[in-house]
Amino acid sequence: MKKLALSVCIAASVAAPLTYANNDLRINGFLSVGASMADSDDVHVPGIDNQGGFKNDNILGLQISKQVNESTTATGQIVSRGLDDYKTEAAWAFVTYAATDDLDVRMGRMSVPFFYYSDFLEVGYAYNWVRPPEEVYRIPFSSIDGIDLTQRFSSGSIDGSVQFYYGRYEGPLVTSTGTYDADFRNFTGLTLTTNIDNFGSRLSYHQAELIVDGLPSAPLGGDFDMTGQTTTFLEAALTYDNGASSMVAEWTALDYGTAVFLDDSAWLVAYAHRLGDISLHATYTEHKSEYESGTNGDFQKANVGDDESASMILGMRWDYDSSSALKLEVQNKDEKTYKGADGDSAMIYSVAVDIVF
Repeated sequence: MKKLALSVCIAASVAAPLTYANNDLRINGFLSVGASMADSDDVHVPGIDNQGGFKNDNILGLQISKQVNESTTATGQIVSRGLDDYKTEAAWAFVTYAATDDLDVRMGRMSVPFFYYSDFLEVGYAYNWVRPPEEVYRIPFSSIDGIDLTQRFSSGSIDGSVQFYYGRYEGPLVTSTGTYDADFRNFTGLTLTTNIDNFGSRLSYHQAELIVDGLPSAPLGGDFDMTGQTTTFLEAALTYDNGASSMVAEWTALDYGTAVFLDDSAWLVAYAHRLGDISLHATYTEHKSEYESGTNGDFQKANVGDDESASMILGMRWDYDSSSALKLEVQNKDEKTYKGADGDSAMIYSVAVDIVF
C-alpha cells in the first residue's frame, strides 16, 4: 500500500535520525525554541504580550519505542512545554499490537485525533507555522487514556485508514469562563482519512459525557446541567500537495451539550509554496462562539460573553539543514469580540527553530 500523506509527514518529522538504537530500542526527540512579541496587549493569546517572550513556543519531547516481539511495540513520549513552565508529562504511553499487516490495536495513553495535525501537534518541524492557529487548534488537551483500532485500506488509487477509539480524560478544562476540573467519560471517536494522488481528506467525529466540578447548580433547569450531557466535536479537512505547492482547509465545530458554555466553530485555509529549501506560506482563519436562543441565550449574554476573532498569518520557513528549520512569521490578530465586549487587533511577530533528532 502506498504511504498516506499523513503517514509520510509523521515519518519525516517524528521518525528522524536516531540518537540511540539497539536491539529494537529506539529513542527519538524533537525540540522547538522561539520568541514572540505583540505590538500591543489588546489581544489575548496565551503567553504573548508586548514585552516579548522566549518560552511560549519552547517544547522538548523525547520518544522511546521498543519492539517487544514480532507483533507488539511499546511506545512512550514525554513532553516539556515552556507555556506550562516546563512541567513534564507523559503525553504517550501505549502498547501497539499488530493484529494484521493493516490492523493495529493500541492501549494506554495516546493522542486524541481531533485535528489534521493531531498526531504530531507538538512537533513544530512537521508544519510550516511557528504554532498551529489557536482559532482552530483550541482544544486544551491532546491525550486520553483508552484503546483504539486503526484499519488501513487500499483500493485502486485510493489509500486510507479508519480509526476508532474509546477512552477517558480527567484533567483541567480551560474555557472562556475559567478553568475547571473536568471528567470526559465514555470518550468515543471515529476518524476516516483518504488520499487520491495529490488530494487528501479527513473526517472525524468525537463525543463524550462531560462532568465538571466547581460549577453552581443549574440556574435555569436541565439545559445548564453538567451531569450526563454529551459533548461533541466535528472536524473536516481537505488537502492538496504536488511537491511544490500545498494547501490545507480545515473546519471544526464544538458543541458542549450544555448552555453553561458557548458552542463554537472555526476554520482555516493555508497555502504554501516551496522554493528549494525555502517555503512561503499564508493562512487565514476564523473562530466564532454563538449564543443560544431564548432564555438560555439571555443568561449566556449576561454571564458568559461570546468570542469572535480572525487571523491572517504570513510566514517563511527555511530548512537550513537536514532535520532543522528556521521560521519567521507575522500574524494580524483581530478580536472582533472578547467575552462579549468589543475587541481590538494587534500584530504578532514570531521566530522559531524546530529540530528533530
